[in-house]
Amino acid sequence: MRKRSRVPASLRLTARARTLQTVPEESLLTDEVRALIGQAHPLMNVQITRRAYQRALDVYLERHDYGPPDGADVPGYVIEALDSETEPPSIPALLPQSLLISNEWQFERPMRMGEELEMTYRIVDISERFGGRFGYSIDVRSEVALSEPGSGTVVARSVRTMTQYSAADARDGGQQ
Repeated sequence: MRKRSRVPASLRLTARARTLQTVPEESLLTDEVRALIGQAHPLMNVQITRRAYQRALDVYLERHDYGPPDGADVPGYVIEALDSETEPPSIPALLPQSLLISNEWQFERPMRMGEELEMTYRIVDISERFGGRFGYSIDVRSEVALSEPGSGTVVARSVRTMTQYSAADARDGGQQ
């Protein structure tokens, strides 16, 4: 008597699809791409304004208020409003689609209302991933550092990881 598989058909298809994913014959991480890791790119100076505070408050708490007085600490999520003010240097598009897979904030001290900060962008790491939901993919981890002008002392960092992939090679066409 033949045993019946306990694995649902949908999972069996996924397992089969995994074996069909395309992996390039050579790494897409060339010396030119690897050379981008660690290069600092000054972006601009930003100021923690009431507008930035209010925009962040609207997005994260769905409420609106005037904000703290100049010099007072502001909530950490204001970093997103500052980060959205700039357009970082483009990273090479090694694969056709990209997706934000993580977003982290790190704080060395509280940011303050009215404070001016220097923004600097750099790629922290670029790595390849084989297999998984997106098949062969490239992960790019980048950082925007907010520093005190003059001293360069880092106040906060916004760290993002983007994955680049080909939907044609992803399980389920990359759909959620």
